[in-house]
Parts: sequence; C-alpha cells; structure tokens
Amino acid sequence: MVKCELCGTEIRGAVYKIVLEGAELLVCSRCARGRTVVAVLNLTQSARGQPARRALATRKSRASEAEEYVVVEGYGEIVRKARESMGLTREALAAMVGEKESTIRRIEAEQLEPTLELARKLERVLRVKLLERVGEELTRFEGLGEDYYGYSLTLGDVAEFRE
Repeated sequence: MVKCELCGTEIRGAVYKIVLEGAELLVCSRCARGRTVVAVLNLTQSARGQPARRALATRKSRASEAEEYVVVEGYGEIVRKARESMGLTREALAAMVGEKESTIRRIEAEQLEPTLELARKLERVLRVKLLERVGEELTRFEGLGEDYYGYSLTLGDVAEFRE
C-alpha cells in the first residue's frame, strides 16, 4: 500500500502528485488540499499484488518544466567565449535571439540569469550547453533496500511546517 509522503497515512484511492518547495511528493487528498497538484494517480493492485501505477490526469506546466532544468555555473563566460569565437558582436547575438544588447551584456557579466526559453535560444545559436537537467526522481532508497512504496520515514517526520 502507498503511504502519504507528508503525513504517513496509507492512501486508498487517488494519489496526488504535488510540488512543495520545489520537490514532487505523492500525498493523500487531505495533504494535497491547497497545494499545486501536478498529477492525479490511481494506484490499483495488479494480479501479482504489486501496485500498478496509472495516470488519470497529468498537467505539465511551464513552471514544472523550469524546475527540471538549471543554468550551468559560469554561463556568462560560456556565452562570451562562444560569441567571440563565432565573431559575433553583442548586438548581433541579441538580434539573433530576439533580445536587447543590454540583456546579453548582463548575462555575460552574470548579473542576469537567462530564462529557460532564452537559454535554449542561446544554446541553439551558439552551439553550447547552458542547461542541465536536475537529478531524476529516485524510485529506490539506496542502502535501505526497500522499494518506493515500502519506506516508513516521511517528510512530515523530519520537517517543521509553518502555517
């Protein structure tokens, strides 16, 4: 049986996948109330008695997509070196990605972190890597030897929540 990752109760019926402080959690309906629900899952028992996951509804927003990627360290230097090696001025690069020259200058000085959309445009034009994917969701707890559904420690056990 699946346990709520916040309160630890066994979940019967729908399981809600929420985003809390940037982390995705599987929670019960009570803990999902008032939070951003990313997906609603229906966990049913398969013929072997193992939980079978079936997504009923999934809503992928730009916010959740942005949480999957981060801009690499030293992005300003990467952009500047790539631009200079291609023989482009800041004005030319800005025109190619549809931004102002001052935006490119601030990115190169690392005074401004590019948005996900702008970073992708810069990657295409300059042929560099500016975004890296955040670590994939773990389905096993290393060292515990238990599967995702069998652990007993919950976030609610170790964190204090402010109301």
